[in-house]
Amino acid sequence: MRYVSLMALLAILFVSCERDISPVQAERFVKFYGSYLMDEAGEVEVLDNGGYAICGTVNASGQGKRMALIVTDRYGNMLNDFPQYYNEEGLEAGATSLVSLQGGSDGFLLSGFVERPAGGSQNVQKDIFLVRTTRTGEVLWQRSYGSPEDEQVEHAVKMTGPGFMLAGSQEKSGRSNIFVMEVTEEGDSIPIGLNFPNPNAENATANFLLNTGRDYLCVCTFDKGFAEGTDILVLTFREDLSPLIRKLSGEWDEYGSCLVEEANNRYLLLGNRNNASGNSEMVVYALEKEGLVVTSSELVATIGGPNGDLIGKRMIRTPDGGYAIVGTQQSGTDTQMFLQFLSSGFSVGSPVSYGSSGVQAGRDIDVGADGGMVMLGINSFETNSIISLIKTSETGDL
Repeated sequence: MRYVSLMALLAILFVSCERDISPVQAERFVKFYGSYLMDEAGEVEVLDNGGYAICGTVNASGQGKRMALIVTDRYGNMLNDFPQYYNEEGLEAGATSLVSLQGGSDGFLLSGFVERPAGGSQNVQKDIFLVRTTRTGEVLWQRSYGSPEDEQVEHAVKMTGPGFMLAGSQEKSGRSNIFVMEVTEEGDSIPIGLNFPNPNAENATANFLLNTGRDYLCVCTFDKGFAEGTDILVLTFREDLSPLIRKLSGEWDEYGSCLVEEANNRYLLLGNRNNASGNSEMVVYALEKEGLVVTSSELVATIGGPNGDLIGKRMIRTPDGGYAIVGTQQSGTDTQMFLQFLSSGFSVGSPVSYGSSGVQAGRDIDVGADGGMVMLGINSFETNSIISLIKTSETGDL
């Protein structure tokens, strides 16, 4: 395992959140964004101009949580129009997913939540909150959707036809159900949705959507029907949201993270499971499908740490045909972001860890214009956290 310390780099945070580490390292950098008050990272996308777009939640003193959009140049320096913040009538809000349109030139869709007072009590209810912006972050429209109970968006994609598809969870009578919905280009809710209830469900959620150009796959976590724990489900459907279902898990407590297309009608699914020793490890399944039917599924890789938990969050295809995974490694009180490579033949490479004092957690990953790795996460210490962006070489070196 390779280890990269961020301790020296963190000192730069208190000088400037937008400063290059050195001219030599301009193509490789660590940058921080936000207020360092319980900020949370959502997703990152590489733009057609080589820059980066980031969504998340920024918590400002006296203003509470706000949905945030950050756009940078290729070196991670924030552009002049950013950051942009969004909420609804002063209510607290945040972003969990980002869709860049036409590589960012046609703007962005931010998906997340808005929190409302619940029936005059001290509790809040979460509704879905969407903001559609121009490339400079100006609001074209914003909408919220909800019910008397909680709804949460985990991931969003542009549909093959006009509009957007959202996946997440909806709480009913204290139980969490898988939830998928569609909205038009103008943000109007399309009167069709996918609710996938389970009488035993307490933790069910739709975690990730993949638009194949022909149909959609959705990775879900679903409570086991007759035992403790959760399984991984894959739903396949078209825009009518009528799903076919494939369960991947067996005796282990597993939950899904994301999907990557490997080849035509062949996909890799990243998940996590609790192993026999009680630690979390990553699992990678290979799926094949014909039409909407998943015809086969095979566990092709299990990746665990020497001790402690290894939790995979997102996986991408790398320029050499392999795969890269970002996530969080926990061992005792030590928590670090990690980068894990997987070859095209599913051989597991040596991970790269990025750590310092405090907690570093990996949230998302993309491939930069030069083929290097772009990783989004958070850096936190005690009760404070800030959004971090790490740009490395193709092999994860800073």
